Parts: sequence; C-alpha cells; structure tokens
Amino acid sequence: MDINWEPLVPIEHNGPGLEYKVSYRQQDVDLVWTEHMVKRHSFVVKNTPTFAPYEIKIQAKNHQGWGPEPNIVLGYSGEDFPSAAPDDVAVEVLNSTVVKVSWIRVHRDKLHGHLGGYRINWWRLRSLVDSKKNHGEKFAVTFPGDHNYGTIPGLTPFSEYSLIVMTFNGRGNGPGSHPVNFKTPEGVPEKNPVFRVTDVQKHTVALAWAPPFEPNGILTGYLLEYQLINDTEEMEPLQTVDISNPLTTKWILRDLEPLSKYRFYLRSCTTVGCGPVVSEECSTASESSLTSSHEGISTQGWFIGLMSAVALLILSILIACFVNRNKGGKYSVKEKEDLHPDVESQGMNDDTFCEYSDNDEKPLKGSQQSLSREIKVGDSGDSLVDYGEEDAQFNEDGSFIGVYAGQKEKRAPVDIKDTAQIPA
Repeated sequence: MDINWEPLVPIEHNGPGLEYKVSYRQQDVDLVWTEHMVKRHSFVVKNTPTFAPYEIKIQAKNHQGWGPEPNIVLGYSGEDFPSAAPDDVAVEVLNSTVVKVSWIRVHRDKLHGHLGGYRINWWRLRSLVDSKKNHGEKFAVTFPGDHNYGTIPGLTPFSEYSLIVMTFNGRGNGPGSHPVNFKTPEGVPEKNPVFRVTDVQKHTVALAWAPPFEPNGILTGYLLEYQLINDTEEMEPLQTVDISNPLTTKWILRDLEPLSKYRFYLRSCTTVGCGPVVSEECSTASESSLTSSHEGISTQGWFIGLMSAVALLILSILIACFVNRNKGGKYSVKEKEDLHPDVESQGMNDDTFCEYSDNDEKPLKGSQQSLSREIKVGDSGDSLVDYGEEDAQFNEDGSFIGVYAGQKEKRAPVDIKDTAQIPA
C-alpha cells in the first residue's frame, strides 16, 4: 500500500528537524496503530491483503515538539483484477439493430478494487442470408459505474451474434461471462451500390443495377419508379413498376415521350419493407440524335487509349527510321553509278586496258566494238619480233620506244581502213 501526502512548506516548519509520523491500521481488524517516522512525504506498507481498508493519519514533528493531531483518512491497499464475472446474462431484442443486455452485478468482495463499471464485448457470427459468412470482428461498449443492464446499437439485421459481459476496476478487466448467442430479425436492405442508364432510344430507356451488399433479410424484389420532368422542374405523377423477381438486375421502360427528361428511382425490398432510394436521370432521344447520357466514341476511355497507343507506335517507328538513316553506315557508290552510268568513263571500268591513242585517231563510237575485236585477234600483244628491223635504234637506256612509236604510226591507218569496210 502506497501512502502519499502533501509536505509542509518551509514557512510552516516553525523550526529545524522536521519529520513525519505515519500511523495506520486495518479497519475493523487492528486495534493498535502501526507507526513509522520518516523525513520524506511518502511511505510504502508491504504485505497487505488485496484491497483492504486502512485507517491512516500523518502527524508532523520538529525539535520543539508535535504538530496538531491529524484527521483519520480511510485508504485501501493495492487493487487486483476482479475474480468473478456477471451472472444470468440475458439478451432482449428491441428491433433489427438494437438489443438490451441485462446481468447480475458482481459481489463487492470479488471486485478486488474500486468498481470501474461493466463492459460488453460482441461479434457477428454470420449472416442469416449467407451462412458461410464469418466476420469475427469484435466490438465493445462500456457502461461506467454500477449498472445491471445496457443496450447495444448498430447491429446488422438478419444476423447471428454472440456476446459476453465483464466488470473492470483500476487494475483491469475481470473474467467474461458465458457467451450468449442471439439473432436479429430482418430489416430493410441497404441502398443499391450501382444504378445506371445503359441505353436510350426514342421511346425506351434501359436500366441496370446491382443488388445491395447487405440485403438485411431475404430480398423479395425491387420497386422501380419514374416520372417525367419538364423544363420548369415540375414533377409529373410517379409511375411504378413492381419487380417481384429478386434476381432481376435490368429493366427496359417503354412507351416514353421522345425528347423528354425522366427521373428514375430504385429501392430494394424485403418482407419488412423497401430500403433507401437511389436515383438516375436521362433524356430520351429523337430520330436524328442520341441522348445526352451517351457519350460519343471519341470520348470513351478505351478509344482514347487505343488512339494513343497507335500514335506512340507510329512515333517510335519514325524515330527508329531516322536514327538508322543518320548513323555512320556505308554509302553505296556502285549502286548510284549503276543507276546513272558515265559513258565516257565506262571503258575505264573494264578488266583490260586499251592502248593509248590521240583524240584525232579515235574511231567512231559505232565502230569501237568492231575495232577492238580486230585488234584483239590480229594483235594479241607486242613482240620484239614485230620491231626487229635493221634500222631499229636503242636509246641510251636500252629502250626502243621511238621505234615502237614509228611502227605503230605505220600500222594504225591500215587497221582503221579495214574497220571502215564494216557496215554501220
């Protein structure tokens, strides 16, 4: 047991040697006070029973004597966790979302501390629509003070729950009661998560929807209502369509006015009633136009994505071609010369070299082929025998170029004369 008190301020010491006398005894058990002298303003009593009442008093003393007689204060030893759970826990269903829970209080001797209150923990076991669902998430609600009942709000209709009740003190929670299972009755469904117009014609409108996530009961069908809205926003009488098949998720409304604005309402229903409404609006089409609720293909997301992909592909191909064209590759001169041949330099590209001759001795272009053929047949090559005449003179270096030139001049007219007889 920890005993603490507010120390005297220095002006209240009234002399040196200030000390405190701590006196305590267990109420209705001890007759004699246990006393300790301390100089600090706290004291710890050990080996005390759990949460036992004690009478405590603190008296100050200095060298001059004792201070005034103090008042007796009732205190308790340390708390422990409660050792008992509430009994006879019962559940009363008030409606599809609220239940009342009652219990018998835990006896004071079992609290082992100051009563903090009672706490209810509950969790959903399954939906009665689909027994396979098992949520398991736990919730808690606290009722401070001395209570023997409480209410739990916000439950899901048409479900099975389980709960326990416990008490708590300053140390913590006590043990929980035995679990109690209960079921909530049917309620109205949640609103439909999806409700949209899928097609609009001159006299018809197609609608589609999704069932509610929590039907809160067994679905019996849907209530579909619609009305004409004029330019002044005045409402025409509601037209009602009772859809008795709970598996239906689409409907076509017929015999509507062309070029008119309509508002549609949808509710999901159980045997208890219909849930919250969801609404949608659109205008019927004319002979030559589509309703404003339909978007053109150019504004559809898939079309925009497709066109972007095609543009990116074309751009990539153009960049690749540009890079390939401008990188350092070989330039085919041979292919360009084959496309645009040079007639004057064509003879230089042959494997054999023709003999040199002056421009005035060149034959006509038409007789060049025959001349070349005769020269190859008659003169297969130069020989020392052809120039072996008696008057041949050699130069200082031993060559006979001058004689060769003279002999060639004598033979050239004969060759040209022979070729001239070939008809053109």
